[in-house]
Amino acid sequence: MDPSRSFLSNIKRVVIKVGTAVVTRDDGRLAIGRVGGIFEQIEELNTQGLEIILVSSGAVGAGRQRLRYRRLINSSFADLQKPQLELDGKACAAVGQNGLMAVYDNLLSQLDITSSQLLVTDNDFKNPDFREQLSETVNTLLALRSIPIFNENDAISTRRAPYSDNNLIQDSHGIFWDNDSLAGLLAIELKADLLVLLTDVDGLYSGPPNDPTSKLIHTYIKEKHQIAFGDKSRVGRGGMHAKLKAAISTAYAGTPVIIASGFAPQNIIRVINGERIGTLFHQDADLFVHDVNAREMAVAARECSRKLQSRTSDERRGILIAVADALEANEELIIAENQVDVEEAEACGYDRSLISRLVMKPGKASIFFFLKTAALFLYLEEADSHYYYCMQISSLAKSIRLLADMEEPIGCVLKKTELADGLVLEKKACPLGVLLVIFESRPDALVQVKTANLSD
Repeated sequence: MDPSRSFLSNIKRVVIKVGTAVVTRDDGRLAIGRVGGIFEQIEELNTQGLEIILVSSGAVGAGRQRLRYRRLINSSFADLQKPQLELDGKACAAVGQNGLMAVYDNLLSQLDITSSQLLVTDNDFKNPDFREQLSETVNTLLALRSIPIFNENDAISTRRAPYSDNNLIQDSHGIFWDNDSLAGLLAIELKADLLVLLTDVDGLYSGPPNDPTSKLIHTYIKEKHQIAFGDKSRVGRGGMHAKLKAAISTAYAGTPVIIASGFAPQNIIRVINGERIGTLFHQDADLFVHDVNAREMAVAARECSRKLQSRTSDERRGILIAVADALEANEELIIAENQVDVEEAEACGYDRSLISRLVMKPGKASIFFFLKTAALFLYLEEADSHYYYCMQISSLAKSIRLLADMEEPIGCVLKKTELADGLVLEKKACPLGVLLVIFESRPDALVQVKTANLSD
């Protein structure tokens, strides 16, 4: 699991929004195979005990395709020679919603899942009684393991213009314009733990996805990322610009959001399992580990090195003690994450000797810990040779505390020579600066290297 997505291990309620580009093909017809794959994932999550709420676009597109066909077969040759007016979107929604839900209900029934339809308009959410009743209804449906499927009731909606920046989701009582903002509003109103916006690209890019210079943004940071958008969605009202606005508003209101591809197989499952899929929006995103290139890492390491050099001996010791305390406090999480790494290594077919080095074990056992610093080796007194066993958090924390209690090496006078009367030459220990370290495949080695650098 990606460290920035560890919160996903505790989620219970998820809102999933599927866009028109996901549920329809280029010709406007429903993408039955793709929708079926999404529903199979929803069935798996439902079986695991997660509460799934679905927000679906596609009614207008599906209705337009059916009405165009109906108009074609009912038109005379003379009628077809006349300019064809665009079909009314509300009429398309009325026809398409009926067909869309018929297909959804049929597919979900094949998976032994009961679905339920809830059509809403923006004006509904202005009524506090409606919001309260909505929550009660959804809670009842989820308790019965039914999948609530939301869509905006475009056929009777009176809204004409899209939302602007000043009327996005606010305190869960705002007005929505498309199903992206509706999904965000529902995620907040229904107290969801996660909102997943499925689209036809892998996530949010720094520029148009078809631009080779654009890069996928794994964790969006509002203050850092400047986005250049490409063309609007080929279908529907939304597009990535609408998704970005909805994701930012929802994330800053307290519900994390992930924008991911609805085309990739098992993508929803992979997102829920914490894989680095799509783009994450989180109100504490700036605290997460995010994408940096090699130069940025080197510059950051140099800056941290200079700060550590200026610290006092007691301050550096405090940092090491804090590292040891944090390891023990998070032992269960570290062991769980380590187990995931081991399972992935086994699935990839790595050699058993290599996998054994990855294993970290809880509990009390006889363990040898080998730690090298600038001038220190810890040896097992009763052993004539050195052996590695499965590393344990308690042993690692203990060794870090031993390192913290070492005599301060920085500034230590190693040699002193009097060259002349009043002229003394001293040789002192000083930090080396930033080092590039290539170390063996053991999870505790990273902590060893980091803590050794703190003591240098």
